[in-house]
Amino acid sequence: TICPLCEPWEGFVVSGVSSENAVSGSEMVRSERVAWAYLAHVARGQGALVHLAVSLSGVEAAAEAVRQREVSEDLLRATARSWEYSGAEADLETAATLGARLVTPADAEWPQRLRMAGWLEGSTPVALWVRGQGMLPGVDSSAVALTGTRASSPYGDHVAAEFAADLAMRGVSVLSGSGFGIEAAVLRASLGVGAGPVAVMPCGLDRAYPSGHARLLERVAEQGVVVSEYSFGAEPRRERFNGSGALLAALSDAVVVPEAGSRGRALAVAREAHRLGRAVYAIPGPVTSAASSGCHALIVDGVACLAMSSADVCPDRGELS
Repeated sequence: TICPLCEPWEGFVVSGVSSENAVSGSEMVRSERVAWAYLAHVARGQGALVHLAVSLSGVEAAAEAVRQREVSEDLLRATARSWEYSGAEADLETAATLGARLVTPADAEWPQRLRMAGWLEGSTPVALWVRGQGMLPGVDSSAVALTGTRASSPYGDHVAAEFAADLAMRGVSVLSGSGFGIEAAVLRASLGVGAGPVAVMPCGLDRAYPSGHARLLERVAEQGVVVSEYSFGAEPRRERFNGSGALLAALSDAVVVPEAGSRGRALAVAREAHRLGRAVYAIPGPVTSAASSGCHALIVDGVACLAMSSADVCPDRGELS
């Protein structure tokens, strides 16, 4: 089996745009970017349908077809609730004010990993809102997501920080959510060694989730990026936590779970990563600790490999061994 960290994916095509033909954000005309912003809002999570429509007629024509309700039955259903949306221009203006940008499949920054994910599932993003001085992980570096319980123990925080810092210092792009507990430990550790982590949000980039992490997310944007597939104003809701978890898995080559209970988002991220063919690792904890029961279940179920140190994360790759 080829480890996904060792063999970056190249040459996949989405929306008729290959990695060789992608444009920079400054080259796309304004009307096209407005059309992408509109489609990103009205058809969020239905990237496969949108990318097909764009490949057939172009992004502006695809957006106009959605407005005129002259699209396939699947796309009609996907956009039934929000096709009359008129805030795309305002979204781009808000992005400019916040120092954010809209990254589309036509942009050079669009992650190749999502091109791969797009072949496997229909919920690939239409586009991504990105804020920060860094860039989304490209094919020139490995990308590892770490996620876990919000109710973390000192042990969980310690191993999460140790793994995150070690991976970051070895040139791996570190990704996580923005929640309390394990995810906060991951982001702080990565920042602490001077790296630029990626924080995936379950809401619009005009708000911090949780609010107590406002300064932490500012620091992430200063060194790395904060990313979301949700338009500005979107509040964190259960379905958006599910969506951000799926995005976290798709943006990564591997997922590491330092500590997780028997339920929760971290297990869903791990199982989604496994479904997408990503490598999954779980760090064992005390058998008496309920906070590690989810990690143990992932290992027993064959979803995750046991990881004792960051060297166990794709040990076949020289830089990580």
